[in-house]
Amino acid sequence: MVVLATEIRPPQADGGERLTRLAAETGAAGLHLGAGCDLELVAGGPLVRSALRLGLEVPSLTLPMAERRLATGKRLPRLAAPDRDERGAAIVLAERGLSLGSSFGAGMALLDFGGVSLAATFSEVAEAFARRALAADDPGGLRLADALAERRARGPEILDACRWSLERLVGASERAGMRLSLQLGVTPWQAPSPREASELHATFGAALGIVWDPARLAVLSALELTLADDRCKALAAAASVLLDNDAVGLVPGYLRGLGEREARFAAFSPPDTVLRIITGAADATDSEVAAALV
Repeated sequence: MVVLATEIRPPQADGGERLTRLAAETGAAGLHLGAGCDLELVAGGPLVRSALRLGLEVPSLTLPMAERRLATGKRLPRLAAPDRDERGAAIVLAERGLSLGSSFGAGMALLDFGGVSLAATFSEVAEAFARRALAADDPGGLRLADALAERRARGPEILDACRWSLERLVGASERAGMRLSLQLGVTPWQAPSPREASELHATFGAALGIVWDPARLAVLSALELTLADDRCKALAAAASVLLDNDAVGLVPGYLRGLGEREARFAAFSPPDTVLRIITGAADATDSEVAAALV
């Protein structure tokens, strides 16, 4: 099944009319509810109703999802937060999303564990990357090394936080008749890392799939961070979702064909039978979206 993500035509402005029309006209099977959605919009707005009326499916959504549209400067609570109360708030939102998704027949929830705050910030490293100043002896390279060292030191704490959240969400997903799928973190500022995701998958087994994301993996390569072939093969084999998009530099989320992806990962792509979600920026044209569906 191939579906369009709400990132392509965020529904908050028009209730999803442009997105549902585009999906129907391009031959997509349905919609994935990601960016631009909140629980209030999904539950009370016309987006899902319009999709179903047009014969489109809504098989998946990204969680946690905000209760309502976030005010400027606000962010979602994180499933991987060091603070237990913040994790608890994220779990409540994710549980509400699972219950809501079950009500319209969704079978898959992609879990976003949120960012990891480090002393060396992503913006510092991104600026150095743009200047091509990430060599080991450059200030940007030193900041990246600092971030990697801090992330490794905090790895056990972050993995425990992810596991703590999953222990609570797996039961909720089973009650909702939905499966969870982990989005991979490929920079020091994301969680879970590929190694951590592998450990979580080993712990939770069939209840937990992996989101195979070529654009995020291209970012990993852009930072010259390695991912062993054995790890790639295992993660691809565990994939339940293909998030089909490209990256430009350190920024993923470009429509397929409008950016780049690392060629070596193509050999480890998941089976054609997994859910394929086409995502990209809202400024992509209808014809570019149609081309990405092929």
